Amino acid sequence: MLFRSGKIPFTDVAIHPKILDRYGETMSKSKGNGVDPVDVIEALGADALRFGMVSMATETQDVRMPVEFQCPHCEARIEQTVQNRMLPRIECPKCKQAFRTQWAAKPEDVALPRGPALSERFESGRNFSNKLWNATRFVLMNLEGFAGEDLSGWQSGRGPAVEALEDRWLLSRLASVTRDATKAIDEYRFAEAARILYAFAWDEYCSAYLELCKARLADPATRRQAQSMLLLGLDTILRLLHPIMPFVTEEIWQHLADAAGGRRMPWDGASPAKSIMVAAWPAPPASWVDDRTETQFGTFLGVVGAIREIRARQNVPPKTRVKVAIRAPRETAALLEPMQAAIASMAVAEITAAGPEAAGAAGAATANVLGCDVFVDLADLIDVGAEIARLTKENEKLAGFIAAKQAKLADGTFAAKAPPAVVEKERAQLAELEEKLAKGQATLADLRSRK
Repeated sequence: MLFRSGKIPFTDVAIHPKILDRYGETMSKSKGNGVDPVDVIEALGADALRFGMVSMATETQDVRMPVEFQCPHCEARIEQTVQNRMLPRIECPKCKQAFRTQWAAKPEDVALPRGPALSERFESGRNFSNKLWNATRFVLMNLEGFAGEDLSGWQSGRGPAVEALEDRWLLSRLASVTRDATKAIDEYRFAEAARILYAFAWDEYCSAYLELCKARLADPATRRQAQSMLLLGLDTILRLLHPIMPFVTEEIWQHLADAAGGRRMPWDGASPAKSIMVAAWPAPPASWVDDRTETQFGTFLGVVGAIREIRARQNVPPKTRVKVAIRAPRETAALLEPMQAAIASMAVAEITAAGPEAAGAAGAATANVLGCDVFVDLADLIDVGAEIARLTKENEKLAGFIAAKQAKLADGTFAAKAPPAVVEKERAQLAELEEKLAKGQATLADLRSRK
């Protein structure tokens, strides 16, 4: 892209990494270790290919892309190796049927169905597209009798209509995510833009906000506000994602036009554009940003995620309610207090205690997230042996980190040359690791006493 500064032309250059195969070799057609983009498009979709490539577009770090053949008979994946990557035919180890590769030349090989060469690197793009479609279906299912409304007055601020805590959080996140993603795109940090939008759309909007909206959608008094916020969130996500995933966002845009053609976002003109390709880029005002609410929801989501991770690790049935205690500093506990009902609902849990003095039941499974110690009482549901093994491994890893930090701080050269602020940061990290190890050892000792 050519720009001019006075009379001197200069060029902006976007630097991207080199794509390597699973063995660290440069991909090339002659080696047969590459991926045919047409294969990826036919198997996973064009947007899956685009999202995967953008996600790998880091600035200088080379990226490894493991390649696999997909059996056209049973769809099993066969790892591409140095030995098989240039074979004209391969026998699937699962179904025992043969298929051809791009190197097939003999008539008997060419007659076989072709096995495409794919990579797991593009699976996340396909899964992300599916997630967006599922979120869209949820939104459209809940728009009966509502074609959208004019939100242009919200450009100057939140306005008195936005009272629900989760709505203030969504507005703040839309503003900060738009700011961060736009900055990343402007600076050619495309992988960072993809990461920001993926995390927000999947973990925050789809997994959290849609869940929190369900009760409000069932209440006539709050339904209209929830519908407006759902549309605002989805509409904004689509616009931000369009440069990365143009096809799925355009298709969803047309569905929204049919169902909610009367919507008008704060950055729209008289009406939303007929195609997302020419729609205005989101421009939420800085007044929407609410750091305290974002911190509150970030901690809330972290706690919910920790409880869900423990449940999954211990194979707790989805509908089985577990007792949870949350030990957190007083200020953090105060932020979580109005969110306890939401935590209980989203994590299928009963909050028994929350605060600086909260403690879990004997042998409770534990997790530490954002300064909170989460205790999940699994009683007879917990696999004590598996939890002991996990904690032992985790404590050993912490001990290794601590030893490395201690050696670094004991090094006279480091202490003499490093700035005081850096040395102090290392000491603070060491203290934090030591505290975490002490907690892990105490929990481990308690679990061992139960065996």
